[in-house]
Amino acid sequence: MIQSVKSRPLELFGKVVSGLGKGAEFTELHWAKKQFIEKLGIDPHPGTLNIQLNADCIDMGWRDLPSYTILADSDEGCDASCYPIFIANKFTGAIVVPLVDGYPANQLEIIAPVPLRQKLSLHDDDLLEIEYKHPLTASTIIFDLDGTLLDTVEAFYILAKLTGDEFDIGMKRSQVYELLNHGKPYWEAFLPASLPNRQAMIDELNKRAIQLWPEVMAEHARIFPDIFSTLSTLKTMGASLGIVTGSGGTSVDLLYSAGVEELIDAVITNTKVSKRKPDPEGLFKCLDELGVNASDAIYVGDTSIDMMATRSAGMTAIGVLSGAGDSTTLCEAGAHRIIQDHRALIKLVKIK
Repeated sequence: MIQSVKSRPLELFGKVVSGLGKGAEFTELHWAKKQFIEKLGIDPHPGTLNIQLNADCIDMGWRDLPSYTILADSDEGCDASCYPIFIANKFTGAIVVPLVDGYPANQLEIIAPVPLRQKLSLHDDDLLEIEYKHPLTASTIIFDLDGTLLDTVEAFYILAKLTGDEFDIGMKRSQVYELLNHGKPYWEAFLPASLPNRQAMIDELNKRAIQLWPEVMAEHARIFPDIFSTLSTLKTMGASLGIVTGSGGTSVDLLYSAGVEELIDAVITNTKVSKRKPDPEGLFKCLDELGVNASDAIYVGDTSIDMMATRSAGMTAIGVLSGAGDSTTLCEAGAHRIIQDHRALIKLVKIK
């Protein structure tokens, strides 16, 4: 659970130090990893990055800020408090504080979905800046659709497989998810550049996929549970709500079948932009329609291209694990926070 202590903005500084090498044992424990994902959206890279706090940061009261509690499931482990942070303005992570007597006040152990020493080229004694990230304050929340509010990622795989099978092109689920995550067209990735009449084949594949999509959508696409509850609660909290999606009206219609149309203040589909994500054009158009600044808005999406577009637009990026992206890819793409699904927004976001 999250402790109900009033939060405030906070930056901490410290130098990188070598640990005892036991962090990997903790982060790989099944019960610890499960809770890191559920509560923080972090599937941790094995081990922790050890930081020795600057002396002037020790008494800043950061341990009194809201934290998530990781509960041990055996006598061999211990509970821990986890503080969501953004590391070096690049990667989402968390400070892990074991709840044991005498834990050093100047010691930080940091987890993240990526190997921080490698990704940041860190060595012992290097100075590192971390920013506490809870809650996230905004006036506006804009959502991606597929994989974020709609359970349609598997439907896209089935569409690709059915279409590919008719043309003797094998489509693996992992490959389709990867293409969705990075916004790459299916057929261009699978057809050799040297294939005769390649563009004609791509056109035929796209034509057939369009024909198959309504039936696939009807059978396999769903709305994620509790969408109405999440959106109506955010609206009651005072948020403006928008949609920016690379899909068209069919996905919007599916969302609206949950009775949320009156809750949405602006919708930008693929027909309203000339450049698709990771270009931020759609986000800028949505911000203009809503009349808000990028610095006051959050975008929630499930793919790397969602995170990249959000950062390019100057907005706060929240990655969600319900679609094509995973904890590592969302982190590498610049997510400020990662959540398991849309329901976590209620406690994560403070509407101003």
